[in-house]
Amino acid sequence: MGIWWATVPKDRRPTSPQAVEYLKHHWQEPFGDRRQELVFIGAGVDKESITTALDAALADDAQEFTPDAWTDLSDPFPTWRHATNPA
Repeated sequence: MGIWWATVPKDRRPTSPQAVEYLKHHWQEPFGDRRQELVFIGAGVDKESITTALDAALADDAQEFTPDAWTDLSDPFPTWRHATNPA
């Protein structure tokens, strides 16, 4: 796991054909390669119920969604530590 390529200066991003293809495939403006994924694994999982519940949690109108309105909410997650390279 690491930092998104969108946070790395363009001149420091990888240039191999595989990396360029990866970035091309995963890049979406204005966020670059930043994304989140939910994965549900289990026997007998009710995909339709999960999809319905997640769809119900979406903002009603994506055009009206303003992230700045949510900045005062507390962050329930601990601060991430970044691995350091031993020099």
